[in-house]
Amino acid sequence: MSSPRRDIAEAEARMRVTFGTRTAIKNLHEIIHEDETVQELAACLYAGGDGVLILTDKRILGLRDDYSKYHYRDHALAGAQKLDYDPVIHDGFALTTATGRLVVRKMHVEDSGRLVARLRALVPGLVLEVTRPGARGRVPIRPADPAAPAPGTPTPDGVAAAATDQAYAAGAAVGAFPPPPSPSGDQAEADKRVLMGVLADLHAKGLLSDAELAAKLAQVAAQP
Repeated sequence: MSSPRRDIAEAEARMRVTFGTRTAIKNLHEIIHEDETVQELAACLYAGGDGVLILTDKRILGLRDDYSKYHYRDHALAGAQKLDYDPVIHDGFALTTATGRLVVRKMHVEDSGRLVARLRALVPGLVLEVTRPGARGRVPIRPADPAAPAPGTPTPDGVAAAATDQAYAAGAAVGAFPPPPSPSGDQAEADKRVLMGVLADLHAKGLLSDAELAAKLAQVAAQP
C-alpha cells in the first residue's frame, strides 16, 4: 500500500496489523483535511466490517474498508469526554464525545496501545474507564501519565498476570485500577470464565505461549 501523504504513510508503517485496511488507507487522504495530521492508525472491526481507526491531531475517525462505498464517522478531539479501554479485558474501545460514541473492536494490542497513548496525550482531561464483561456498571480508573505506565498493576480481577505486563509493555498505558470489591461465589466464577477467555484471546494473538497459557489457566482455576 502507498499513500500520497507522508503522515499517513508513516502511521501505516507503525501498524502491526494491516489486514482489512488496504482500500481505506489507500483513499484516506480524501477525507483527511489539509490542516490536520494523522497521528496513528489501527486496524479494527468497525460498522460490521473490517476497517481502520484513525487518530489525527484534530479528530478521531472510524472508517470501514469497503470497495463499493465508504462508511465513516468522525468526532472532534475537543469534545472527547470518556474512553472505555483496557487491552487485557477486551480488544476494542468506546470513546464518548460531545457528538456521540465511536465504538470499534478487534484491534491488535500494540496498535491500540500506541493509539490510546497518543490520544490521551492530545486530550489530557480524557476520563479513562473500563467496562468489565459480566460486571454491573463501570469501574473508573484514575487518570495516569500515558508516558509512564506501570507494568504489573493489578487488573480489576486482582491478578497481576504476565498478560497484563505484556499489554503494558506493548504501549497500552491504561493507568492504575482501584482495589475491586470481594466478589460473591457466582461472580467469582463468572470472573474466572471472563479471565480465561481473555487469556485464550491473548494466546491466539501470540502474546502468551502454550506453556504460559496453561500455567495461567491453572492459576485462575485454583483461585477460590
